[in-house]
Amino acid sequence: MLKIQHNTKRLLLLLLCGLLASSGMAQTMPDALPGMARNAKASKAPEAVVTPVPSYLPMEKMSLELNIENLLSILEEYGVKHKEIVAAQAILETGHFTSRNCTENKNLFGLRHPGDGSYYTFDTWEESVKAYRDDVQYKYAGGDYYAFLHRIGYAEDRNYINKVRRIEKRIFPVLLADNDN
Repeated sequence: MLKIQHNTKRLLLLLLCGLLASSGMAQTMPDALPGMARNAKASKAPEAVVTPVPSYLPMEKMSLELNIENLLSILEEYGVKHKEIVAAQAILETGHFTSRNCTENKNLFGLRHPGDGSYYTFDTWEESVKAYRDDVQYKYAGGDYYAFLHRIGYAEDRNYINKVRRIEKRIFPVLLADNDN
């Protein structure tokens, strides 16, 4: 019975993520850092989420499968604060890990070069988590994380904070309930 409930929750989570992606919540790729070039709308991306890593690459270049559970684990491992909010940002930024910037550049947060506004390219998606921590969260001194994102001008989209809140509120209660079983 528990296995059926677990599978049902996973199916509901997948359906919810698909609805979020198709509802337009992930249509605008916001700016990653204040003062950088403004983003254009997200482009359609291939279905593949994880690019296979050749076996001859060193272990540090190997990448975990990109899914919510692994993302939360890496956020925890790298000491990223407010990991549910940050994971919701990644889901919004990447259209649930399907955007071209995610699949080709391994960039989960729309992080850009300050000089020319081009997107950073990472060897693994885990490296983009480190970059988020080092380039965004180093400015965070505590308090309301949503207010922090607004204060630093994280996104051009005026509804960005509300979109991230909705994703966090819809997805993470399902995941937490799923982990309790």
